[in-house]
Amino acid sequence: MVAAVAIAGAAAAIASPAAARTGAPSILANRCFALRSVTRAAFVTATGGDRYRVSRKRKSKGGRFYLKPTGLGTYMLRDRGGKLMTVAGASAVTRTGTAGPSAEWRPARITRRYFTIASTANGRALVAQRKGDLALAPPGSAGRAGRFSFVGARHCKRFPEAGVDTRGRPFRGKRTGGRLLGFADMHLHITADLRAGGEVIYGQNFNRFGVAEALGHDDQAHGPDGGLDVTGNLLRGGNPAGTHDTHGWPTFAGWPVHDTYTHQQTYWVWLKRAWEAGERLVVAQTVEDEPLCKIEPRRTHSCDETATVELQIARLRALERYVDAQSGGAGRGWFRLVYSPAQARRAIKRGKLAVLIGMEASDPFGCSEVLGVPQCTRADIDRRLDELYRRGLRSMFVAHWIDNAFAGAAFEGGATGQFISAMQVEETGQPFSSQPCTGADEADGQCNTKGLTDLGRYVIGRLMAKHMLIETDHMSQKARESVLELASASHYPLVSSHTGTGGAWTPSQLKRLYAIGGLASARPDTATKLAGTVFRLRGAVSDRAQFACGLGTDTGGFNALPGARGDARAHPLRYPFKSYDRKVRFSRQRSGTRVYDLNLEGVAHYGLFADLLADVQRQTATRPALRPLFHSADAYVRMWQRAVAHH
Repeated sequence: MVAAVAIAGAAAAIASPAAARTGAPSILANRCFALRSVTRAAFVTATGGDRYRVSRKRKSKGGRFYLKPTGLGTYMLRDRGGKLMTVAGASAVTRTGTAGPSAEWRPARITRRYFTIASTANGRALVAQRKGDLALAPPGSAGRAGRFSFVGARHCKRFPEAGVDTRGRPFRGKRTGGRLLGFADMHLHITADLRAGGEVIYGQNFNRFGVAEALGHDDQAHGPDGGLDVTGNLLRGGNPAGTHDTHGWPTFAGWPVHDTYTHQQTYWVWLKRAWEAGERLVVAQTVEDEPLCKIEPRRTHSCDETATVELQIARLRALERYVDAQSGGAGRGWFRLVYSPAQARRAIKRGKLAVLIGMEASDPFGCSEVLGVPQCTRADIDRRLDELYRRGLRSMFVAHWIDNAFAGAAFEGGATGQFISAMQVEETGQPFSSQPCTGADEADGQCNTKGLTDLGRYVIGRLMAKHMLIETDHMSQKARESVLELASASHYPLVSSHTGTGGAWTPSQLKRLYAIGGLASARPDTATKLAGTVFRLRGAVSDRAQFACGLGTDTGGFNALPGARGDARAHPLRYPFKSYDRKVRFSRQRSGTRVYDLNLEGVAHYGLFADLLADVQRQTATRPALRPLFHSADAYVRMWQRAVAHH
């Protein structure tokens, strides 16, 4: 790190009234500037080769640089030839087309007008030499030769990025009566690329060096023909030895598609498009399953579930900083991690996306069970829960795919169920125990005989004591019934964040869930089917006037998103369309050279949920389903408030 004051503390330092009066730029991020050397009284321009010179006295003759943030206070400088200002060796400054650490710079304000600019790769300062060449000098020795100013300009060559492809201003979340406007996705795996050892799902939700680095190297992860994508090939075609097209950025000829399974679908720009469509709350479910991780041949980190969850929480915080950087400084971004219902309400009122951290793991806190013997104690639970809470965890699943020391897991059907059954034996040393279901189904009429254990009751009590939200999907029906009884006795709200995944819900169970102040969700589907799910959930609630349900997309959760409607060609969603509140205009989303159309591809990536909701809105029969969805951010925050107020 460079020992200089970063500009990114930013909103105060850069955007001060004094700075505005002197003509200094208020925000550098994603803007166009000419770079002027103070000591040479001239502007930097690119030479015909791979160098830069300070030689132009007039701004109109100088070069143009687009400042692409890599983080808070750090940037890449892209010239009009599409090249980046880059460090070469200890003192040389060159032009290259490769993004990376050597192309990253940290401007630091030294007066109201002037900056020093240091390389983050070696800490040395940019200087203009007497003959006009740009070079690097040791920190603290640059003097006046290291002073530069950013002068606003036009006609830059923008840094490549996926498009949001919207026009208009997203709404602020407050409505009359104190209610919030906006929909919630109660189950989204933003950090899914870090699960199962980190080499299964390809693509990052962001990379500080841009979209090409985040989404442009699938062949390196899955092999040139996709042959190394064993899990994805198995899920897509039933054959682990299959192949797939690995072309992501810039053509996206191979992925994402609605049933991609093992490719990133929640790149930050695609998430931003959903926010502009009215998404105001997301539960970012950190996720790991140690038995799945152990069978993967390639990994970037250990299979320890708690360690992986901590890694994903750190990634979410890095994403928040990155979005802030793209918006001009700390706190300016639309993506806000929240740790209390009051913070969530405040963020949504300001029109931001409130992001709550959850956890979905097979052995939470390392509490697996081997041959019926728990592998943790109450002391272990207390210590690990306290640590994860300190890191920001506010919601969690008690069980996921296999039995653990807390509860039995709900069965899954088909090939997925067979795969999970094998993991159950590998991890616990014994198979599932089943019996015919007597109430709600798990898989093909068979339910797990294992319910909530004594340790499970203890962890439920600890979660209530910490006022955390408790997820009730994926538990066996027997375990879920016990948790419902405990919650009902304590008047404590529960969550079903992807209702119908990990065990069915009967109308009677849904009534109990809502009666204690809980919330269910609608799994994504085509417009007509999604609306039908919302209407069925509404039928299970006595107070229909106040009914709300969130989305539970499970994006990144080894599942398919909705494909195109069967009648989409005859009755297509028309582009451009407007958001739910009619304030934002949406065109077809463009990523690189690929243009996405819901009518042709369905929800190929997360940004196309905006298009899906517009498809619900345009049809008279389905439009009423949007009202409870757009009440769900408010309903989730109120549910969280009830949990926090519990005594």
